[in-house]
Amino acid sequence: MTDTHIPTEVELVFEVMPCNAQRVAQEPITQPHPCTYFRSWGTYHSYDYQTDGPPPTPRIQQPVQYVGRAPLVPEMLSGCRKAPILAVGINPNLPGWWPATRGSLNPLFDDYKQFAHYFRYRATAKLALSAKDYAKYGGGEQDVPPASTFELDVPIDAHGLRAVKAHLQQQQMYEAYQALLDDLARAMHLPSGHKLILGEDLSYANMIACPSAKWTTKPDPQNPSLPPMTTGERDGIVHECFAKRKYFLRNLFQSLPTVLLVFSQSTANAFIGALTGSFSKGDPKVDEPVAELLGKEVALNYGTLPNGTALNADIIFAPHPTGDPTHWAAARPKVVERVRAAAAAGRFAFNPTTGHLSRTQGSCAFCTMLEIGPCDYLAEIRPLPGAPVLNQTAALALRSPDKSLQNDMLSDFVNRLRPVARGWRAAETAHDATAVKKG
Repeated sequence: MTDTHIPTEVELVFEVMPCNAQRVAQEPITQPHPCTYFRSWGTYHSYDYQTDGPPPTPRIQQPVQYVGRAPLVPEMLSGCRKAPILAVGINPNLPGWWPATRGSLNPLFDDYKQFAHYFRYRATAKLALSAKDYAKYGGGEQDVPPASTFELDVPIDAHGLRAVKAHLQQQQMYEAYQALLDDLARAMHLPSGHKLILGEDLSYANMIACPSAKWTTKPDPQNPSLPPMTTGERDGIVHECFAKRKYFLRNLFQSLPTVLLVFSQSTANAFIGALTGSFSKGDPKVDEPVAELLGKEVALNYGTLPNGTALNADIIFAPHPTGDPTHWAAARPKVVERVRAAAAAGRFAFNPTTGHLSRTQGSCAFCTMLEIGPCDYLAEIRPLPGAPVLNQTAALALRSPDKSLQNDMLSDFVNRLRPVARGWRAAETAHDATAVKKG
């Protein structure tokens, strides 16, 4: 976090990918680590690409090989690091937990560039086996997490690979993000040739990096096998991932989105509870109903640049599209109007040259430095005002002109925080319980 030679967005790849494995395997045996909790969710069918290095195209649906069961790796921000809109969740979902999606395939890369490529280009889908192939390889009633150790019977081919055909498994929540962009394009009266898509114009990230099917400290009578975390584990996870390692916050300050979308009451409570002290407008409160928060103008204060420019973002709260569809249907037009109004107020604009929304302030070397693809927005990417102006020699030595400024702003931001609780309460409503099932 202090090495100015490595941009934050690249540094996070090397920290997040091995994080949970290190916390579980390399901590002193007399000091159980709270993040070990995520292993209680069991292991899941995993895949790797058949060839080394990042895929040659942006698609995550590439030739893959089955590599057996494994714990899930942590996740980082999905999409372009400079997309102007960011959707926020508590922690990633776990489709392989649920009976209808036991054929889900989870990435288990040993290549950092593949890991980066996946989270740059994953949009509305994850990967899975078809129901037919899952059954063909022996999947069935014996394959029930968290206790299951069953591995699919995938034969080894002539190349020594357990090759499988991976299908795109559309995620309802991610499709809701795309639908929101479609609505926004109509509300902004964009030309028919626009390219607004999830991952390019709207990114998504979670406050905690490791997945579970539910973020809860209470047993669920309807799902007794769900492993609730203890309050101590919950507080320890929040402290370790959010407060100490600051994975979400560092992503946030490198990306600097100008609009943040916070869906569901439980996510709103966690977001407000953790970031109290950073709101420059609206003064939201934990447990304040999402329906009321949607009607308020709430802004997050990133800080002030050396040239005096204030950086802030609009925060829009809303019901969960898949977990609370009735209230979401009523709120959806209001959310679209709030995002359109943010554009009208100058938070972002449509760029007819790229066909996408304008990029946020600040530099980014994610795609180019990690060699995962060309940056389509080079003409828009500029260092933050007040960042050092580098000559060619200095630029080669200092790959991230913004990093020291990002770190200073983040330190000031954290010093302003007055979190209302060390940990975040679990979702306790039926709506939110459903939301975590569906992503």
